[in-house]
Amino acid sequence: MELRHLRYFVAVAEQLSFRGAAEKLHMAQPPLSAQIKALEGELRVRLFERTTRSVRLTHAGRVFLEEARSVLAASAQAERRAREAERGLAGTLRVGMIAPVANAWFAGILRGFRQKFPGVQLSLFELISAEQLRRLCARELEVGLLRPPVPHPELDSQIVVESRQVLTMPAGHRLARKRRLAWSDFDNEELVLMHPTAQHGFYDAFFARCAEAGAKPRTAQFVNDVQTKLWLISAGFGIAPTTATLAEARRPGLVSRPLPSGLPPVRIVLAWRRDDSSPALAHFREGFQPLAQGTGALKSG
Repeated sequence: MELRHLRYFVAVAEQLSFRGAAEKLHMAQPPLSAQIKALEGELRVRLFERTTRSVRLTHAGRVFLEEARSVLAASAQAERRAREAERGLAGTLRVGMIAPVANAWFAGILRGFRQKFPGVQLSLFELISAEQLRRLCARELEVGLLRPPVPHPELDSQIVVESRQVLTMPAGHRLARKRRLAWSDFDNEELVLMHPTAQHGFYDAFFARCAEAGAKPRTAQFVNDVQTKLWLISAGFGIAPTTATLAEARRPGLVSRPLPSGLPPVRIVLAWRRDDSSPALAHFREGFQPLAQGTGALKSG
C-alpha cells in the first residue's frame, strides 16, 4: 500500500463518484477504478458499494477513511517538518551549560533564539565541563557552554564570555571588612571548592598567586555543584573564588569582594562537533556572534 492509494481512496470517498474523483486527481477514470480495486484486494475488504447510479462507503470503508485521513495528515506533517528542519526551523538542540551561564546575557540569547526559531526545541542540561565534553563527543549534546580547554580534535569552540574572579564569603567575614585584599590574606583560610573532577583548572591561578605570596589556604569542603558551594559558604563553611557573573546574582548571607590583581580572566566557550551540519545549530551559534565580535568575548565584571 502506498500513499497515492490512500489519496485515491480519500478522493473517491469524499466525492462519492469515481468520475468526480478522477477529475479532482487529474487522471483518467479507468486507472483510478483499477487502483481502488487493487487496494480492496490488498486489504481483502470492500470499501465501496457500487451501483450504476451511486457509490457508497461500506462500514469498513468509513473506518478506513478516518485512518487514511490520519495517515495522509501525518505524512504532510512529516514533509513539512523535514523542510523546516532543512532550513533550521524545526528539531531539537541539546545544550549543555555550566551553572555560571544561567544569567542575564544567556537568557537574552535564548529569548532571541526562541523568537526567531519557535519550532526548535531547546533541551538544557546543567553539567560540569568535563561531562559536557564527554557528551559532545558521544553525540549526546549538540552544543555546550563550558570552561576551556577543549582538547578534542573532533570539537570546535569559540570564546563567548570573559569574566573576572571575585572572592565570595559569608556576610560578616573578616575579609569583607577590608577595602583591598592581598594574596597573603588567604593564609590558613578555609575554602569551599568544587570537587577536583569538576574544577577544570578553575582554581589553579588562585592557588599559584597564594603560593607566590607565601599563603597556604586550606580546603575545608569539596562540593559537586555551584549552588551547594554557595550555600555552604553562606552557612560559614569557608570562602571561595567565584566568577563575577555568578556573584551578580545576589544571595542572602553572601558578599563578594574583588580579588587582588594577577588572575587571568575566566572564560566560557561555546563548543560543538566539527562534523555537525545542523542548520538549527548554525542558527544557535549565530546568536553568540555579537559576543565574539570586537574584543572577542563579552566582558563581565
